[in-house]
Amino acid sequence: MKTLRFLTNQYFLLAVIIIIGFWARLYKIDNPIADWHSWRQADTAAVARNFYKLGFNPFIPIYDDMSGVAQNPVPNPHRYRFVEFPLYNAFVYFAYLINGGVDERLARLLSAVISLGSIVFIFLLVRKYWGEFTAIVAALLFAILPFNVYFSRTVLPEPSLVCMSLGMLYFTDRWIFENKKWLFIVSLVIAMTAFLVKPMAVFYALPLFYSYRVKEGKWWPIPKRYIFFTVIAIIPLFAWRAWMMKFPEGIPASTWLLNGDGIRFRPAFWKWIINERLGVEILSVEGTVLFFIGALTKPRPKEGALLHWLLFSSFLFVAVFATGNVRHNYYQTLIIPALAIFLARGFVLMLKGIPNFLPRIWTIPIALIFLPIGLYLSWTDVRGFYQINNPPIIEAGKMANQILPKDAVVIAPYDGDTAFLYQTNRPGWPYAAFPIKDLHDMFGVNYYISVSLDAKTKWVMRKYQTIIQTPSYVIVDLTKERPGFDSIHDIEPM
Repeated sequence: MKTLRFLTNQYFLLAVIIIIGFWARLYKIDNPIADWHSWRQADTAAVARNFYKLGFNPFIPIYDDMSGVAQNPVPNPHRYRFVEFPLYNAFVYFAYLINGGVDERLARLLSAVISLGSIVFIFLLVRKYWGEFTAIVAALLFAILPFNVYFSRTVLPEPSLVCMSLGMLYFTDRWIFENKKWLFIVSLVIAMTAFLVKPMAVFYALPLFYSYRVKEGKWWPIPKRYIFFTVIAIIPLFAWRAWMMKFPEGIPASTWLLNGDGIRFRPAFWKWIINERLGVEILSVEGTVLFFIGALTKPRPKEGALLHWLLFSSFLFVAVFATGNVRHNYYQTLIIPALAIFLARGFVLMLKGIPNFLPRIWTIPIALIFLPIGLYLSWTDVRGFYQINNPPIIEAGKMANQILPKDAVVIAPYDGDTAFLYQTNRPGWPYAAFPIKDLHDMFGVNYYISVSLDAKTKWVMRKYQTIIQTPSYVIVDLTKERPGFDSIHDIEPM
């Protein structure tokens, strides 16, 4: 009996789930930065690598791209990268420092470990409002959802954002009801960190209005402790944003993420979010059915509605950042906790039985069949994320890193994607934004590396001396023009 009691102990089960989650996140942990969403991972990884190469200064983050970020036409010769405060990048840098060299596996491993903290916070939140069993199921689903497993080991700030946001929600909710000094300090520090990691953490603050209303029993007047907490929590974010304004060439365009293409609530929006994201990549159709059962079942009075408010704020995030969520599926990492929590709720409700619904003789086998099938079908779609999209960029990048001078500035054309540029371990341009001669004269570009023998590359090879040519890539020296080149009639392709 003691052994059985130990094996069913909630903390033992949580530890097992954490181990399973960590093991799952080790899958292809040694992937180069060239898998799904490598363009965003490369930019994040480059900041950490440049901290190691150029010196640590989190207030001046630098990456490899000189071309001007996102839809910004202004060149960025100093390679500033001003988006979220580079907290995750800083931790990666310290990992490199301890390791004695750059190793992207450490960056992925750090993301994976941070994601394990999210598992704990999900367990604690769900246990408080829905009990131990649902909390265990929710933690397990967050740990093993294939979509979440992939993005929990990417070189992105999103795993840190999710963990800090969940920590803010858990500790601040406790502080509101318990009003203890240590909870105030912990929740305030985590809230400041969450907003610095990414201001999208504000969507995890919205459910706290519900906690405030339940605790205080009124909206107005607002006690001073809440005002003080809110002001202090957002001061670092506003200070960072004010500092960023000094480096406009390093700030990517971002307003288009809201509704830049007018897609919000149009049929295509629902198709992408419900059909493609939820129904295929994240939950599959079977999981989506269980999720909606959990989401649409009214909470009992003793349960409270905090987690339902988390679900609402997650939907609000998708609606506000409509274009971002449609174009970039890594944006959905922020809503994974709510999806996992209500998937677990739907599964547990089917096991326990739902009044005025199908009898348990039907709901139990449906739940036990739908959940594993849903996870498997999600995996069949997500496993493609791990594939290296274009292996020659790895090969060409390694060769360039071996033979080119450390201070070389390169063009690594890849449709504006910086993943190729990152592989070269050199600063430069991910596309030829200006004529080659102008890039050489104005920005010191001296090498051209390509994995495509397109018209532009062939022209460059005719005009300048090719150092290396293989069936997969070419490296051209832009400082050595071929004699006899007909610059009048052989015009550079755009």
